[in-house]
Amino acid sequence: MKTIILLFNIFFFTVCMAQEREYAVTKKGDTLFGKITRANSFLNPSKVTFKIKDLEGNRKILNPNEVETIQSLKGVDGQCIIKTVYNKWFVKLLVDGKIKVYQLVDGLIYYTSKGTSEIRSNDFGGFNNRKESHSRIRVLIHDNPKLLKEFDTLEGTEKNILYIIEKYNQSYKI
Repeated sequence: MKTIILLFNIFFFTVCMAQEREYAVTKKGDTLFGKITRANSFLNPSKVTFKIKDLEGNRKILNPNEVETIQSLKGVDGQCIIKTVYNKWFVKLLVDGKIKVYQLVDGLIYYTSKGTSEIRSNDFGGFNNRKESHSRIRVLIHDNPKLLKEFDTLEGTEKNILYIIEKYNQSYKI
């Protein structure tokens, strides 16, 4: 009986530890496990790159055109999912649900995707015109008339848009 309990504890600990690993998934579908770090270019500080040190100690730069997803746990960005957009930039997932909201890593530009659609620029808030921001998001929630009516009473501020997207996503949770 003690042996079974010990084996169960070892199995449980192993499963928990496996879920706490950083990784990158390539566009080819390969998964690279290792330590993820973020680096900025000295010549172009706005350019963000990620590096991975794999389990064997090999280092590799992760280019946006080669990477699909990065799972970061303790880096500069904290625990988060990072995706790529237009094969050029890294974006961090801010809101997960039927509508996903991403923010450019080290930037103020927002991106969205709905359902299984591709991530695309849908900038809102910040220095953007509130009416334009409102109209960009309105098309994403048009299939929920009650929420659309509430949204039309709000200004297109970043705070209001994130609020309405969260509320939209909550309406689709079971």
